[in-house]
Amino acid sequence: MQESTLALLSLGFGLGLLHALDADHIMAVSALASGNRQTESNKVYRLQTILFCLRWAMGHGGVLLVLGSLVLLAGISIPAGLSMIAEKVVGIFLISLGLWIFWQFYKNRLQLQVHSHNGLTHVHLSEGHLPGDSGSKKSHDHSPMLVGVTHGLAGSAPVLAILPGIQAGHSWYGLLYILMFSLGVVLTMLLFGLFFSQVQRSLENYSKRIFDSFRLCLASISIAFGGYWLFSA
Repeated sequence: MQESTLALLSLGFGLGLLHALDADHIMAVSALASGNRQTESNKVYRLQTILFCLRWAMGHGGVLLVLGSLVLLAGISIPAGLSMIAEKVVGIFLISLGLWIFWQFYKNRLQLQVHSHNGLTHVHLSEGHLPGDSGSKKSHDHSPMLVGVTHGLAGSAPVLAILPGIQAGHSWYGLLYILMFSLGVVLTMLLFGLFFSQVQRSLENYSKRIFDSFRLCLASISIAFGGYWLFSA
């Protein structure tokens, strides 16, 4: 393999490392992970957060490989308006994720529960659930991948990942470039997942009130950023 091709693949990997840190990527993954409150175990929670980030990266990289195959192997042109539509969908996703976190707070709010036993009435705090809600039910398992697919269609990802691949001079080298780009995105997101899960756990262990404020702040930022993204697309 020529040095120029090795340089191109290295460039793809480096751009993937940086591309994963785009503000809309970090905001979406943070909101998804923050809303995922299924366990009290540090180890399991860390694994869940990493899996959220990995699913996002798989969706992001998977759609780029599909687009790259269509362009490089089948010679199909990507519609010019596709990226614009995806940009708007990203904004809608960010707003939805912020509202979802607020909904989680409402659904799991602390409530005063009154009980009577043998003529004695007592009041205590318990974490409430809405009717029909199952505490062990997992939700949004496929959301990270769906958000990742949308991000892969939007913004600079198709340009960074596919156009240099076309310039590689060989279709398979172009797909290899896209693969290296996607691996860079995966690596950065895995590291971010480790970092974010540690930050959340540290805040939660230090102060439940500070941790809840952090999540509500994150939800508000996600809604505001999503609104900006939607109307500026």
